[in-house]
Amino acid sequence: MKKKIPLLLLILLLPFSLMAQNTFRIMGTVTDTYGEPLIGANVYIPAMNAGAATDMAGKYVIELSKDIAKGQQVVLNVTYVGYKSKSVTLTLTGNSIQQDFELKEDVFESETIVVTGIASKTSKAVAEVSVARVPAAQLAEIQSYQGLSQLVSGKISGVQVAPSSGNVGSGFRFFVRGGGGLNGDEQPVIYIDGIRVEDAEIEGYGVGGQGSSILANLNVQDIENIEVLKGPAAAAMYGTDGSNGVVLITTKSGKLGAGLRPYSITYKYDYGYNTQAYKYKKDRFESADGANGIYQDGLIRNHYVNFSGGTGALRYYASYENRLENGILPNSSMDRSSVRLNLSAYPTENLTFQLNSAFIFNDIQRPNNDNNIYGWLGNTLLRLWYFTDSTSVASIKDLNKNNQYLGSFKITWKPIENLELNAGVGIDDDDWRQDQIFPVTGNYSTINKGQKSIYNRHNRQFTYDLNARYNYNITNDLRGSSVIGAQILDRKLTTNFMQAENFGSQYIMNIGSGLTINEYNEGFSHLRQAGIYIDNNFSFQDQYFLTLAIRRDYASTIGENAPSITYPKVSLAVRMDKYDFFPEFFSLFKLRAAYGESGQLPGTNDAIPLLWQAYNGGAGIGGILNSIGNASIEPERIKEFEVGFDTEFLNMFALEFTYYNGNANNSIIYKTNPPSSGLTASTVPFNIGAMKNHGFETLLQINPIKGRDYNLDVNIIWNYQTNEVTDMGGQEIPDGFDVNYIKEGMKKHEFYTFKTIGARFDESGKYLGPQVSDGRVDLGNPIPDHTGSISFNFRFLKNFNLYALAEWGLNNKVYNLTRQFAIQFGNDTEYNILRAKLGLSSSHSEVTPLEVGSPEYKAAAEQYAKLYIGYDGNFIEDADYFTVREVSLSYDFTELFSQYLQTSSYLQKVVVGFSVRNLLKLTKYSGADYELNFDGGRSLSRGSDFLTLQNPRTYTFWVQLGL
Repeated sequence: MKKKIPLLLLILLLPFSLMAQNTFRIMGTVTDTYGEPLIGANVYIPAMNAGAATDMAGKYVIELSKDIAKGQQVVLNVTYVGYKSKSVTLTLTGNSIQQDFELKEDVFESETIVVTGIASKTSKAVAEVSVARVPAAQLAEIQSYQGLSQLVSGKISGVQVAPSSGNVGSGFRFFVRGGGGLNGDEQPVIYIDGIRVEDAEIEGYGVGGQGSSILANLNVQDIENIEVLKGPAAAAMYGTDGSNGVVLITTKSGKLGAGLRPYSITYKYDYGYNTQAYKYKKDRFESADGANGIYQDGLIRNHYVNFSGGTGALRYYASYENRLENGILPNSSMDRSSVRLNLSAYPTENLTFQLNSAFIFNDIQRPNNDNNIYGWLGNTLLRLWYFTDSTSVASIKDLNKNNQYLGSFKITWKPIENLELNAGVGIDDDDWRQDQIFPVTGNYSTINKGQKSIYNRHNRQFTYDLNARYNYNITNDLRGSSVIGAQILDRKLTTNFMQAENFGSQYIMNIGSGLTINEYNEGFSHLRQAGIYIDNNFSFQDQYFLTLAIRRDYASTIGENAPSITYPKVSLAVRMDKYDFFPEFFSLFKLRAAYGESGQLPGTNDAIPLLWQAYNGGAGIGGILNSIGNASIEPERIKEFEVGFDTEFLNMFALEFTYYNGNANNSIIYKTNPPSSGLTASTVPFNIGAMKNHGFETLLQINPIKGRDYNLDVNIIWNYQTNEVTDMGGQEIPDGFDVNYIKEGMKKHEFYTFKTIGARFDESGKYLGPQVSDGRVDLGNPIPDHTGSISFNFRFLKNFNLYALAEWGLNNKVYNLTRQFAIQFGNDTEYNILRAKLGLSSSHSEVTPLEVGSPEYKAAAEQYAKLYIGYDGNFIEDADYFTVREVSLSYDFTELFSQYLQTSSYLQKVVVGFSVRNLLKLTKYSGADYELNFDGGRSLSRGSDFLTLQNPRTYTFWVQLGL
């Protein structure tokens, strides 16, 4: 029996032995210049779609069939994030080859491939336009982020990102360069994996002004990179709507497994809380204690896990996230679950399939605030529970359910050498349901026996892309690449809503049981856009670079008399460091210049000459004019020129500088018809407006310390932007509060209103009232013209990592409506004391009235007059700021675990960290927060703090495990 066991083993192992004999191996180690292993580096043979990733020791093994190898000559590439890639040519002979790599750090990411156009990619070292890139995956390794806005804020030159409130899932707004033109909402076009996604702030039935962002659905842990094309010079080939830039988000893709293992697993757990950052004080609000009492610490708990791996022919990335986040007020929360699957298939070396898909289920609850008598802040900062009692406020429910699917499919085929064909389709399907309930048991002054409102919104949009690229050599030194393509967007939006009140029972709040129907309606819109483009890129001696491109756009909202519009683009760059006379301490010095055009589409109904709507009145059902359009309406056209340079020198510094100058014309201005025309249903759009903007953006990167155990990277950003409205067709456009204006000769959104310039006195010196300015005056802008940030990432003692980011802004203004209304309702302490000093009130009995006509009396009167609530300009304040935005400290236990616990065979990474957001805010603004806008993130109103929830300070502990 004992003799049979070896024979049995031989029979069982024979197939594996034969397989091993038919296997060819390429193996080796990938290290940095200090000899440290690089874990997870990708080593691959593009021609064979074969590769592997390095393990904990930096080792890799690629196994090939000897029948396939057969003495072939192949190129072996190695790449690793933050390091310069390497390639070697190997002849596959024998049974195995040992090939080691030593990679140099790419400190300033000059070799990073970035998007420079709709179908163009190149390295930063030769890009002809200013392209900003956020290495999202790397940042998520050292900091905990709650949403997309936090991931971008302070990290891109020329781009500002501001939340409209501290609500969980709140909307936020981009401000790119000088703000584009006069039309649109100033927001960039956003693509996720080639899908054009909706960047909307959904308000539905309002809670005072604040909406929720659809982009709050995005799981930031899934993002690999974010690239921003910052204006028409770069974004021209994305067509109309690209005038405010283009944000390109790329999610993670499958990576080759380490060693012989074809997969990896990552799990991250976040636990923390949001807390009140600004405490109200008694010397400002009489009810400060009551206002502070409504705040709570909001729990944050996040589970995230991903599976990544594959072989040469198929790679996959799958993830699941569940995020629970509570806000700093009751009835403020988000419960989000998302599932993602990204697949890349390489059935042959000339054919690639890519599928990206995500399902998101997000429940958001909003608290009542802002311009709202049922809000938490209105009932504590104006007068304590003056409008609505606390129990009734707490009983209001605003529940929003959002289900979204994002999916894209792309095919790349190379039928012959140098020709590449691409086809892709993407879908953004979003369904939003809001239920707002005022219960029967509550006491609400304008609502009879409870109220329920339902709002449904369904947006579905398809993105189609087709293009063909051909690469060619004109001469030995001159190479070219031409792309011809088309892009189509088809978007359908449907809405319906209904509101009922007067419910018979607190237990039955089905909207059908409401005895009174207040309102109901539905809406539908269908937008179609299409563009065709040609993009030609030329390179001479790898030193001179030129791009010539043109796009022609068509859209359903353009008038019949102007069915299309053309946008050109030209850009060029030259590598000065390749000249022999140039100083050798420059490893890179590139000059670049670019010109491009883009635009903003007219409104949905602007091109319809006469639009009718159904009307149910006393005389029966009929039709009335809804709007009057213009069949000749065209998109607003925005032209931009930029010039700049990128340089790296002394192996320690990198500097990027860009100056831009933009002009908008054909801006759409709405003019009212004279009554004599009989066409008085609405205003009519005309292409008569104009605006100009200019500025510069600077990014300085410094790497003063580098080594095996210590490394320091410092980034400094400084931006300047300004703009001026040059033509409004002889009219002005105010916001809803008549404070923010669009007016010729001023910046867009400028505060333009009346203010007190002093106090008036009679002959005895008695105060008579305020002296107002002679007409409206320019009081500054809610968008700072100088902004910037400074950040550092310090690795010390090899495995510790300290990261910090601070942001600043100058010449910023905020309209403090909260204080204006607090004064009106008698809750402003300083104002009440001044009244007592002037003998106008006895509310503060401890205050002795001043002698009429005395210097102290006159000084108090001057101060009192400038708090007069009748003039809005009295409450527009300086709001320059310096904010310590992000701080984190983490420790990588991986090496420690591997050495002492011998876990390297199954535990690839162990990192523990702690982070703080909004650690410190220094500002001239006297209110709770300078980063607020009560009317949300998309309206003409900007920089208005009207009982708007402050942004929280956030503490987060996190642990990440790699298996």
